[in-house]
Amino acid sequence: MNQHAAQQIFGQQMFGQQMFGQQMFGQAEKLFKDARVPEQVQAMAQEGVAKSRELYVKSAAAAQEGAKLLTEVAETAWSSTKVLNDKLAQNLTANTAAMFDAAQAMAKAGSLPEVAKLQGEYLQQVVATTSAQAKEFYDLSTRATQHLVETVQAAAGKSMKAGF
Repeated sequence: MNQHAAQQIFGQQMFGQQMFGQQMFGQAEKLFKDARVPEQVQAMAQEGVAKSRELYVKSAAAAQEGAKLLTEVAETAWSSTKVLNDKLAQNLTANTAAMFDAAQAMAKAGSLPEVAKLQGEYLQQVVATTSAQAKEFYDLSTRATQHLVETVQAAAGKSMKAGF
């Protein structure tokens, strides 16, 4: 059998399959043309779609609200962290400036007793300043933590009320 003959046979088979498919589709169309979906099945399908849509809407709203709550908590935490970091930077800057001022004063001193006196004054100032800064930082961090805890509790309360 040559290639041309094989192509003709293959083409005839494909044409036959297409005709068979068209005949079957035509018969199925005639058979189901006047078929109706029972009202109960329609009602069940419509109810299923309605309930699925309702579940989707509630789930989407819950996800959006949850994202808002997480954002609120994260923003509060970031804000608190920023305030604490800013306070640390201010304290470090002030302490470093005081150290250079003391070093400059000691460098200008004319005698060892004067250097010792300046060094003693500086150490007293460092202890007092560091103590005040530590207390201030502790108070600030306590307030920041309390604010974060309140934000988390409020978010948890909102999510409980919304049924998340």
